[in-house]
Amino acid sequence: MRKSTESSADVAVVGGGVAGLSAARELGRRGLSVVIIESGLPGAASHAAAGMLAPQAEANASD
Repeated sequence: MRKSTESSADVAVVGGGVAGLSAARELGRRGLSVVIIESGLPGAASHAAAGMLAPQAEANASD
């Protein structure tokens, strides 16, 4: 992962937790350039969501 204070992208995703990284991945797969803005460690969970995903989301994964 590249750290930078200056970047250009189609979309900026604020938050590098499970939801933010999932959104960034999907946007990238759709051909958009994405920058992720995260103040902490990428992939970490917030105290609110704790990295939990709905079982339906995991059951529908195509990859």
